[in-house]
Amino acid sequence: MSTTQSAVLESSGPVTGTAALEALAGVAIVVLTILGLAHVAPVFLVAIATIIAGIALLSQGSTIAAEYARLLTSRGDIVVPISGGSTWSLELLAGAAGIVLGILALLNLYPIELVAIAAIAFGGGLILSSGPAAQLFTLRTTSTYPDERARRLAAEAASNSAMSQGMVGLAAVVLGILALAGFVSLTLILIALLATGVFLLVNGSTVGGLMLSVFRR
Repeated sequence: MSTTQSAVLESSGPVTGTAALEALAGVAIVVLTILGLAHVAPVFLVAIATIIAGIALLSQGSTIAAEYARLLTSRGDIVVPISGGSTWSLELLAGAAGIVLGILALLNLYPIELVAIAAIAFGGGLILSSGPAAQLFTLRTTSTYPDERARRLAAEAASNSAMSQGMVGLAAVVLGILALAGFVSLTLILIALLATGVFLLVNGSTVGGLMLSVFRR
C-alpha cells in the first residue's frame, strides 16, 4: 500500500464522521424550516436553522481542508493536481459567518436581513467548493480502492454531488438576494435553508454510505 493509500485510509474516520454530521444537520434544518413555513415561530426557527447550517459548513470545510493538506503531503507516487485549495477558507468563513449571523438574529437584531445574508454566504460557499470537493472525493476513493468499477462509481457520485451542490448554492444566493430586496423575505429564506438542508441530508447520507462501502471492501 502506498503512502497516499495509507493516508486516505487513516482519514476515512473524519470524512465519514463529517458526512454523518452533515446528514444530522440536514434533518434538523429540514424539520425546522418546514415548521417555519407552517408559521410555527418562523423567525426563531430560521435563526436556529441558520446556526445549524453554519456549523455543518464549518465542519465540512475544516475536515476537507485537513484532508486536502494530508493528500498534498502524503500522496507519494500518485501525482494528482488538486485545484481550489483556497476555497476551503471561503467555506469556513461562510460557515462561521452563518453561525454569528444566526446568533445575532436570535437576539432579534435585524433577523430577516441577517439570515438572508447568511443564506447568500452559504450559497456562495457551496458554489465555490463544489468542484474541488468532487476532486477530493474522487481522489480519496480511487486511491484507496483503484478498481475500475469503484473509479466509475466515485466519479459519478462526485459529479452528481458537485452539480447538485452548485445548483443548491445558486438557489440560495438568488433567494437570499430576493429576500434582501423585500420579496416575501422570510418565506424565501426558509426555502433557501430548506434546500440547503435537503442537500446536506442527501449528500451526507450518500457520501457516508459510499465511503463506508469502499473502505470496508
